[in-house]
Amino acid sequence: MATEPRNDNEKEVGEISSLTVLLGRLTWMVIGPAALVYVIYSIVSSGDGWFTPWDFAFVIIAALMIGGRWIEQRSGGAMTVMGHRSTSEHFARYVRILLPAAIGAWIVANVVGNHLLT
Repeated sequence: MATEPRNDNEKEVGEISSLTVLLGRLTWMVIGPAALVYVIYSIVSSGDGWFTPWDFAFVIIAALMIGGRWIEQRSGGAMTVMGHRSTSEHFARYVRILLPAAIGAWIVANVVGNHLLT
């Protein structure tokens, strides 16, 4: 099976070109989701209302996850979770899924923490 010669400007799938790209990838794949789970737990367990520092932390983490994915996408070596080359459509789909899921999780956490467990 013959392979096409690689353009020097084209990065390999998954190639990390800088510390910024590495942090971007880790943010959207590992650190961000783990931090969101911790913040959701904190929102539920505190039950202090709807717009607490935990709620603002949740928004910031979700925004950092989108930013991390965008940074990796712009690097030219972005990949999906499955290890395939990521396209702009993958990024758009990530945002279209993450935002409603995050908003829904935030609402459920606040309803449970502020109304059902009080």
